[in-house]
Amino acid sequence: MSETIRVSKEVKRELIKIMGELQIERGEKVDFNDVIEFLLSLYRKKNPEILRSLVGILPNLSAEELEEERRKEIEREKEKYGV
Repeated sequence: MSETIRVSKEVKRELIKIMGELQIERGEKVDFNDVIEFLLSLYRKKNPEILRSLVGILPNLSAEELEEERRKEIEREKEKYGV
């Protein structure tokens, strides 16, 4: 079942770039769902090098700041959903 999500134009541009790279790598057409699944798999691995590579997308943040913000976000979600 499909769902609709809203993203900014900049995020959409970044997702399209990743989509193009995945299509080249896989040799087949991919869609936004494939891109999001790919990014989620990277997140689940929690590889610090991958997090550092994303810093360029978010100007003025160091890898450490990005990791700290993510930890805070996880804590907020736990409190919000009682996990």
